[in-house]
Amino acid sequence: MTRSRYFFNRSVIRQNVRQHGWIGIIYTLGLLFSLPLQLFMSNYPDAEPQKIDSLFRVGGNMQMLFILSLPVAAGLFLFRYLQSKMASDLWHSLPLRREHLLAAHLASGLGLLMLPVWVTAAVTALVTPLQGNMYIYQGADIWNWCLIVSIVTLFLFIFSVFVGICTGQTVLQGIIIYILLILPAALIQFINHHLSNYLYGYPEWFGLSSDSLIWSPFMHLIVLEQEPFSTGELWVYGGLSILFTVFSFVLYRKRSVEKAGQAIAFTYFNPLFKAGVMLCAMLLSGTYFAAIKPNQPGLVICSHIAGALLGYIAAEMVIRKTWQIMTRKVPLEFAVYGILLGLLLYIPVSGFTGYENRVPPGERIAGVYAGSNYEVYANSYPQVNSFSSNADLSSAEQAAPPAQPDIYTADKQYAEAVRRLHQALITVRPESSDPALRYADGARRFTFAYQLDNGRKLVREYWIPGEGFEPEMKAVMESRGFKQNEFMLYRLDEETESIWLSSFNKNVSIYDPQEIKEFSDLLRQEILNMGYEDQMGDQKSIAAIQMNSKPGKYGFNYAYNWKPSFHELERWLVQKGYADRVRPAAQDVISAELIQDDYAGKLPASSRFNVEQHMQLARNENRAAIVKDAELISAILSRQRSFTARNGDYLVKLTYKGGATDYAALHEEDITPGLKALLP
Repeated sequence: MTRSRYFFNRSVIRQNVRQHGWIGIIYTLGLLFSLPLQLFMSNYPDAEPQKIDSLFRVGGNMQMLFILSLPVAAGLFLFRYLQSKMASDLWHSLPLRREHLLAAHLASGLGLLMLPVWVTAAVTALVTPLQGNMYIYQGADIWNWCLIVSIVTLFLFIFSVFVGICTGQTVLQGIIIYILLILPAALIQFINHHLSNYLYGYPEWFGLSSDSLIWSPFMHLIVLEQEPFSTGELWVYGGLSILFTVFSFVLYRKRSVEKAGQAIAFTYFNPLFKAGVMLCAMLLSGTYFAAIKPNQPGLVICSHIAGALLGYIAAEMVIRKTWQIMTRKVPLEFAVYGILLGLLLYIPVSGFTGYENRVPPGERIAGVYAGSNYEVYANSYPQVNSFSSNADLSSAEQAAPPAQPDIYTADKQYAEAVRRLHQALITVRPESSDPALRYADGARRFTFAYQLDNGRKLVREYWIPGEGFEPEMKAVMESRGFKQNEFMLYRLDEETESIWLSSFNKNVSIYDPQEIKEFSDLLRQEILNMGYEDQMGDQKSIAAIQMNSKPGKYGFNYAYNWKPSFHELERWLVQKGYADRVRPAAQDVISAELIQDDYAGKLPASSRFNVEQHMQLARNENRAAIVKDAELISAILSRQRSFTARNGDYLVKLTYKGGATDYAALHEEDITPGLKALLP
């Protein structure tokens, strides 16, 4: 047996290295530039070396630029001969079996790509102890980087080769490669929008978390610094590389030389290509028009049909390499594809599935959650949500949050209250797509999550109006299980170094451990004692409360609010001398500008909640009054409410010493005779 019969033919490999060796050189230089060189690059030469847990944190996304492009480029150039008639005839005229030819090209590509990765890892290891290295890392970090980049490089190259064997044009091969690398995450997003538009109760945030990016190799590599590959994912990519290698050998043996220059090398892939393009076009068109023009079924149906038509035309033009695609069978074929794909999109959102009316029976519920923070728990976001929906969120200083608590409540009475509210919602079905509902007074977004006795979960999400469901909402919101999760009371069990209370230009800090414990216990009890009216009321908070964890523990700051209904907490603050140091008082206010607000219907929808525009309209009509009397300002401060752009309310602009301003609303019953007498 001669050397030409061997799988790894030396002549073929030598020719590939001579012709395409520049790929390996660029990959080597790119990786050396983006990793070892960046270890010594810093804007602050005197800075202390920084300890890192992953070498992917070095150089930002610069590494990803080379990792995502060079393996694909190797697949494009090494197998360019498949897409050119003359080159294909030349290579296939050699006395080599096709599997030998493919193996030699694969070996050439892997040699050009793997050596740069290993050289870069070796150089990184050698420069680790050198002076001037601005990063501190371990040998295990180098090994982990080398393993991940090797597996990802292998996968991208093998996948590029597989796509190249299935296509007949280099440009189309490159386009399809990156489309397919992004497609899984994109499809998840499209399908999520489709289901949330047409399924009542489908959570809008499903599929929108960072976890969905792991389904797209391209997107995952871009966020690799924040979302590292797990061991299971590396095994998956390794397995896919082997699978695509096997498919490549099988399809390469069946590929006809005459397919060079054609869009799709195998005709039995044409239906899949057409259906895929049409489906993506339908989802994109349908979700776009449904978002900008909701509640218009005719427009939505037409947009899906238009998307299907454009997708079919584009796919046919690519396959035939001409815009002249009209034949007798085209209308019939389009109708068949359109009907099948239409059913594929319609059936999941139709009433046949029973999704919208499904409420689990009480005996099957092992635990239940109800509230507006489920997305935070489910996606493991930093647990920094505020006590109320209007409070500012504080960001995490370190990436080591406390363990997630068990958010499911097993109390049967609470579970039944949640079920009754859920059943009332699916019976009445308040229109969640109506923007007016979402901005109406007291409207809330609620998630219901049931942990069933078989281990599965049922999750639904609804916008609940402020009126019409008071008895059911009261039964849920006054339960301990609801308050525990809604206000994240487990955070009060963490070790707290200090408490900071602030209100405009006034603030106070509490450092004494005993006082911190007393304050936390009182705050917890005040929240648990809150009634339905306290939670739904629109009275403004007296001050913001920030709980600061100990440095080196978790590094999280948690925000709550000091509500007017927290009487026990207020007495404690007064007793300790903190209340007057943080509570806004009349002497802190320079002036208050008062108007009677009836401008909500006179402003465009985009400006309805612009408070200053309401004030300006009143000034233009000379209907504004300036309040400077300390007694009247005290009355405003004790009665102030959140602005909701409701006609008939009174609107106040408070100007504090130091230049800070705030806006507040007053109801008719909040207006004292003295304030009313000031209005023109």
